[in-house]
Amino acid sequence: MKWCEYSRTEYWAFLDSGQCFFPLQIPRSLVEIMQKLPECRSKKEVLLLRKIMISMDIFCHYSDALQLLLAKAVRYQRLGSRRVVIKRGDAAHSFYFVFSGLLAVTKDEDGSSAFVDKEPILIKRGMSFGDVALIKGLKRNATIVCMEETELMVVDKEDFFSNRMDVELQKEFENRFNFFRSLELFSSWSCSSIDQITKHTKIERFGFEHIVDKEANNEMSNIIFIAEGRCDVFRVVDLTSCGSYQHFIKQHQNTGIHGNRNPEEQRVGSCKNKPHTQIKAATDLSECICFLIDSLHQGSTFGLNEHLLPVKKRDCRKFTLLSQSVQIVRLEKSLFDELVDPDTLKKLENLQKTYPSDEELCKFFLKHKRWQDYKRCLVQDILSHRIHKGNVSQTPFPFTQYLHSHRQQTKPQAKQCTEHT
Repeated sequence: MKWCEYSRTEYWAFLDSGQCFFPLQIPRSLVEIMQKLPECRSKKEVLLLRKIMISMDIFCHYSDALQLLLAKAVRYQRLGSRRVVIKRGDAAHSFYFVFSGLLAVTKDEDGSSAFVDKEPILIKRGMSFGDVALIKGLKRNATIVCMEETELMVVDKEDFFSNRMDVELQKEFENRFNFFRSLELFSSWSCSSIDQITKHTKIERFGFEHIVDKEANNEMSNIIFIAEGRCDVFRVVDLTSCGSYQHFIKQHQNTGIHGNRNPEEQRVGSCKNKPHTQIKAATDLSECICFLIDSLHQGSTFGLNEHLLPVKKRDCRKFTLLSQSVQIVRLEKSLFDELVDPDTLKKLENLQKTYPSDEELCKFFLKHKRWQDYKRCLVQDILSHRIHKGNVSQTPFPFTQYLHSHRQQTKPQAKQCTEHT
């Protein structure tokens, strides 16, 4: 198991650094280009739009031809907080790219529930939405509302079909469908059920060491599936809240090992007899320890670990999911529970696992800390014994003497055994 030592301030600063590097706003010159009709845009203007749109994760996965078609067709839309972009039950007339801002998916018509829900499904910058209903000619199955001021790049229905953009987006839908179909967990599901969950999901892409979720736990309303790449699960443990750490502090206070000691007492003998005596003072340890708990690979899930346990027995601790260049798909647990069959519930039994408690992690950390510090203490004592007043002592260290004598004793025995053989 691996860990990193952080102060609380350093840890949260590290999390905040894992963000995508998008321009904050679309430059005014490009806004003016998008206000022109598609046929009035020059080739140079289309290339400029394409250049800035490539910064969006979803856009860079399209073919070059489709990228140019989208850059030629998009129009600009800026909306304030709480503005509804699309309403559940309406006909589909456009689909959208999010250049900046944040939106949420809700089931109510006015989107108000997004501002009270603890874990709303979010649509972040670099993502797109509204394409499935447009491709299939369906009514909107959800409401999309702005959580903050948002800039959108919009493709209208007429331009969408006249330029055959639906063909490329249909491929993306089929990729999600095939991903769910390939999972053993869903092998017993019908095609209609797979199609239904595919309509309600989007692929999210995260760069290296970007934060996927700061506060993921078994109580969240979504299940995370790893579609591609790897995602690491971290747990931050506050040492002061662990009983073993408190015992560690008392042990140091009672032994008084950091008081004035005779230099002769710091010989390796004291190190050998008391492995804990040369450990760092408790006050020297970091405030919190960040443990690497798990690594999720393609096909793995987060959020189903304890799905079969009663709610009161589930682990409610919060974990941090850190991308190692990953693509994920989020699925609402309510939809999963609605469609799940008995065969899938049996398969879930094999997915059940419990992560170590904070107390177990703390004990693991302190145990290894003791061993590391004991080794360092031993090396220091050996060096201090060999080096006396700046000159290298010619007297071998007792442990070295023991090794030398042991070799001398074993060599003749080995020779006798060879002759006997």
